[in-house]
Amino acid sequence: MPSWRRKLRPLDLLFVLISLTYPFVVYFGLVHFPPLTVGLALVVFLVLRLLLQRQRRAQRSEFGIYVAVVMAIVLLLSVNELLAIKAYPVLISLSFAFLFGYSLLNPPPIIERFARMMEGELDEQAIRYTRNVTVAWVVFFLLNAAVSLWTALYADLEIWTLYNGFISYILIGLMFGGEFLLRQFVKRKKVS
Repeated sequence: MPSWRRKLRPLDLLFVLISLTYPFVVYFGLVHFPPLTVGLALVVFLVLRLLLQRQRRAQRSEFGIYVAVVMAIVLLLSVNELLAIKAYPVLISLSFAFLFGYSLLNPPPIIERFARMMEGELDEQAIRYTRNVTVAWVVFFLLNAAVSLWTALYADLEIWTLYNGFISYILIGLMFGGEFLLRQFVKRKKVS
């Protein structure tokens, strides 16, 4: 069964909730604990998530990305504990950019796969459109990673938390909403 159709289990829900609130968890954690403690908690969280993905037989590319993120966090922890903690959103954005970009090189692109699940067969114009949307998401995730990296390196913890825990989600929502409106416009234009 495709991963998007799996029933969410309580553990899945917990991992999603922690992932979405990660910047706020970090902010709270750093107020009460040293960076190394928070960083080790992140590593434990990521390893548990990795084991869950392996148990569920995640696609090889997904599993490889989880391993790369864990390795990068562990490596960064040995160099700069605070940067390791703040780098997680950067690594996640880069992971999404990689997955979307990889799908462009190994078709069908991710957005085309989603469109086929929703619409069935697609004509050439729709295939081109989904490819362009996939490219737009790659660019979006790369830009988001760049801003997240800037906040990790140069901004204080409050600004890092605000961007990575709130503003980036607003931008993702705007990207989804903007693409949805554009898709409706393109569909109407195609019919007329």
